[in-house]
Amino acid sequence: MGSTVIQVVTIPAMGLSMALSTLVGQNLGAGKPDRAAKIARLGILYGFGVLTAFGVLAFFTAPAIVAFFVPSDADVIREGARFIRIMCLAWGGIGIQLCVVAVFRASGNMLSAMVIALVSQWMIQFPLAYVLSKHTSLQASGIWWSFPVTNVLTALVALCWFARGDWTAGQLTEDVRQTVQVTDEAIVEEGLR
Repeated sequence: MGSTVIQVVTIPAMGLSMALSTLVGQNLGAGKPDRAAKIARLGILYGFGVLTAFGVLAFFTAPAIVAFFVPSDADVIREGARFIRIMCLAWGGIGIQLCVVAVFRASGNMLSAMVIALVSQWMIQFPLAYVLSKHTSLQASGIWWSFPVTNVLTALVALCWFARGDWTAGQLTEDVRQTVQVTDEAIVEEGLR
């Protein structure tokens, strides 16, 4: 049930990240990296803001959200509401991650996007879930706490990577330049024959 709620919440962030990817890619392709950076910052801010607002709303309405899916089981409503309340205040981190990854993809930095995804699950979330559930007093709740901690840590890593700014000189624009150069050379060569 908690997974369903998270999937519903990430739908607006995924839509925003797709739009952001398109806008950043178009501006980088047009040779306007400053404008692409401004759009990227604005999109990341919106992603954070919208998902944080959803998180605050979910925090206060968590039992009603769970009761919508499972109306007759008080235990499920109580545990589901607890899970949502643990998760929801870090949803803004999901918005940041999705938007930063979209910016990296738009600039052709696929490796950066992949590393963020892999680091978030394999190097942060899974080990953290194990440690929190097996070696702390949180026990099984440690698994749930690994989600928001991972979202915040990964969002911070993604923001630091984004702030370096080297994504504006992405591989995609270099590939386009090389393609144009090869095409120009082919045209010249054909014209000389």
